[in-house]
Amino acid sequence: MYRRFTVLAVLVGALSPSIELRAQPPADDPNAVAQNSIDLEPSPLLTEPQDPEALFDAVVLMLDLDRPGLALRYVKQLLAEEPDDATILKMRDKHGPAVFLELSNDERLQPASITLLDRMNEAFRQYAADPARMDRLVRNLTGTPQEREVAIIQLRNTGKVAIPRMLTLVSTAKDTAQRDAMVYAMTRMGAQIIPPLLGALEAPDEGTRTVAIDTLGWLGSLDTVPWLWYSAFGSDQPTGVRQSARQALARILRDDVKRAGDISSYGAASQLQKIATTHFRLEYNWKMNEDGATTELWSWDAQKNALSAWNLAPETASLIVGSRFARQALTLAPEREEVQSLYLSLRLAFDAHIAGWNAGLPTGPGTAHDLALLAGPETALRALKYSLQNPNPSAALATLQVLGQIGNRPQLREQSGQASPIIQAMSYPNFRVQFAAASTVLQLDPEKSFRGASRIVSILTRALNDSGSRQGLAIDSNQDRGATMAGLLSEMGMAPLQATTGQDGFKLAADRSDIELIVIHAAVVRWGLGQTIVNLRADARTSGIPIIVYGPQSIEPSVARIADQFPMIGFALNGETSFKQGVRTFMSRLSTPPVSEKQRAERASAAGFWFAHIAGGRRTDTFNIDAAEDALFDAVNDPGVGENALIALGAIATATSQERLQEIAVSEVRDESLRETAALQLAFHIQRYGVLLSDSRVQEVQLGWQGAPAGPLKTALASVVGSLKPPSQRVTELLQSLPVPAIPTAGE
Repeated sequence: MYRRFTVLAVLVGALSPSIELRAQPPADDPNAVAQNSIDLEPSPLLTEPQDPEALFDAVVLMLDLDRPGLALRYVKQLLAEEPDDATILKMRDKHGPAVFLELSNDERLQPASITLLDRMNEAFRQYAADPARMDRLVRNLTGTPQEREVAIIQLRNTGKVAIPRMLTLVSTAKDTAQRDAMVYAMTRMGAQIIPPLLGALEAPDEGTRTVAIDTLGWLGSLDTVPWLWYSAFGSDQPTGVRQSARQALARILRDDVKRAGDISSYGAASQLQKIATTHFRLEYNWKMNEDGATTELWSWDAQKNALSAWNLAPETASLIVGSRFARQALTLAPEREEVQSLYLSLRLAFDAHIAGWNAGLPTGPGTAHDLALLAGPETALRALKYSLQNPNPSAALATLQVLGQIGNRPQLREQSGQASPIIQAMSYPNFRVQFAAASTVLQLDPEKSFRGASRIVSILTRALNDSGSRQGLAIDSNQDRGATMAGLLSEMGMAPLQATTGQDGFKLAADRSDIELIVIHAAVVRWGLGQTIVNLRADARTSGIPIIVYGPQSIEPSVARIADQFPMIGFALNGETSFKQGVRTFMSRLSTPPVSEKQRAERASAAGFWFAHIAGGRRTDTFNIDAAEDALFDAVNDPGVGENALIALGAIATATSQERLQEIAVSEVRDESLRETAALQLAFHIQRYGVLLSDSRVQEVQLGWQGAPAGPLKTALASVVGSLKPPSQRVTELLQSLPVPAIPTAGE
C-alpha cells in the first residue's frame, strides 16, 4: 500500500518526540483515563498535522507503525475538522479506497473509523454518479486513443455506480459508433458491473434492456445465463430483445455468436425452476455487504423510473429474485403444476416475510393469500407439498392457513401410498408449522381415525406446557465426545440431552415432543448410523426432527448418499468451530424466530380450545386425548386455558381424571367460576363413565354442596350429587327438605 511519509521523517521524529501534558481525569472515570492515555502517547512526527489531508496522512502512517492510539487520535481530529467531499476524495485518490476499509475493520479504531468510511463512500457515490462527469467521460470514449483509455480507466475505477447513467446515455445514443464505444467500455469494466446490468433487465425501455443483454454476453459469465432465458424466449419480449439474448447466450455457452440458432428454449423453464427453488430454499450464496447482514440487489425502481440498488436481507432478496424466476418459468411452461406450486409458495412466503413473524399473513385483494383461495384447495395442497419437500417454514405456514379455510376431508387421505402433505406437516422440524398443521386437521374435522392422528394430541399437549426452550440430542458412543457435542448444542441455545447408543437415542427422541435437533456421530453403535436414521425416519414421532451426522471429512460422501434417501439430513465436521458452523448453516433454513410470551399464551389458548372441541364434539374416538391428562390438569391454572382444559378432562375415561375434577370442584381456594365448570364436567363424567371416586371423595362433594352459598356453584355441585345416584331413603330426605308450594300473594 502506498504511503506518503518517508523513513527519514519517522526516524527523526522518533528521536524528537513531542509530548503534551494534560490535566489528569478523575480516577473513577475509566473512559476519560483511556482517552487521556491516548492523548499522552508521544507522536513520532516532527510537527503535528494541521489540515485534514495531513491528518489522514498521519492516520495512515500510524497504522503502518502499529500505533493504534495515535491513529485513533488523528481519525477523531480529522472528523472534528468536518472535511468537505472534495477533500475526502483527494484522500481516496492519494491512498486508495482499501485504506478506508482497512481502518474501518480495525476494532481499535471503531466507531470513528467506520464513520470515516461512510463519509468516503457517500462522497464517492455522489461524485461517481454526477451526470456532468459521466457525460464528459462518455464523450471522451470517442475521442483520441489516450482520452479513450483514460476515460475507460476512470469508469472502471468508478465501478457499478456509473452503470445507470451509462445505460441511459447508450440507450438513447443515435450514433452507432458512440453506442459501440460505450458497450466496449462497459465490458472493460469487468464483472463488478454484472449486478446493475442484471437489474437493468427489469427496465421498461427496450433499448436499455438490449444494451444490458449485449454487455452481459460480452462479459461471458455463466452465472448470468439464467437471467437471459426469459429475455431470449419469452413470448412477450420484443424481437430485438429476444435476438440479443440468444446471441448473448451463444457467446456464453457456445463461445460463438454465430451459433445463436443452436440456442433453443428446451430446458429453459426447468433451469429457471431450479434456480428459483434454490432461492426458495434460501440456499443461494449471496455476496454480503460489509455489514455482514445485507446484500446488494439492483433492480428497476418504478417510482423513480431509474435503475437503483437496495441493501436487503438475503432472505428478502432471494424471495424477490426467486419469484421473478418462478414467474418466468410459469410463463414458459404454464401447464406445469410443479411450477405453479413453486410460484405460489414463493409469493406466500414473500408476503409472510414482509409482514413479519409477529403478524398474520396479509389478506385482501391483490395478496397471495386471496389468490391462493381463488386457485382452489388442490393447488394449495400441492404448494404445501412443495414447501415441505423444499423446506421453507414461511410458505408451509401460509399454505396451511389457506387450507384451513378451503381444504376438505379427502385431502387428509394418503396419496399414492404416502401420507397427505397436511399430515406430513405435523412432523415438520418446526413447532410453529406442526401446530398450524394440527389446527388445519382439526378445522377439517375428520370423522374417523387415521394414520398420524396421535400426533395431533402430542402437538396440542406440547402447546399447553411449552416453555419455549429448545432441546438438542447428541448420540455418540464415545461418552466424553458426546458430552462435548451436547455442550456445543447448549452454547447454541439448546438444552442438551445425551445418549450413547442409537437405540437409546431413538427411545429418548420418541418419548419427548420438544427435541428440535439430533446430532449423531458416524461411528455410533447399537444401532449403527444407518439403522438409527432409518428408525428415526420411520416413526411418526421422530420423522420430522432434523438430523446432523458429524465426523471426519472422509464420511461426508456417505452422509450425502443417506441425505438423498431421507429428508433433513446434514453433515458437520468434527471440531468446535466447524461443528457449530455446520449446525447453524443447516438449521438456518428450517428454523424461525422464537415465539414471544404473548404468542405462546395465544397458542396455549388455541390448544385448550381444540382439546375442548375434541371433547365436546365427541371426537375422542378419532383423537385419543388420554395421554394429555397430566398436561390438561396443569393447564387448569392458566386463566386463558383453564375452562377448556376442564372440558377436555371431562372426556377422559379414567379414575384419575374424575378425581382431578372432584379435587377442583370442592377446593375452596380455587376461583368460583373454575369450580363451577369443574363440577359440571364432574357430573358429566360420572354420568358417562360411572362413579370412580372413593367414598371419602364422594363425602367431600356432599359437604362441598352443603357448605356452598346459594348461586351457580351450589347448583353445579347439586348436579354432581344427583349424578351420584343417592339411595331411595336419601332421595326421600332431599324431597322432604323442599317446602310445599305456598299460595302466591297478590302481586306475585
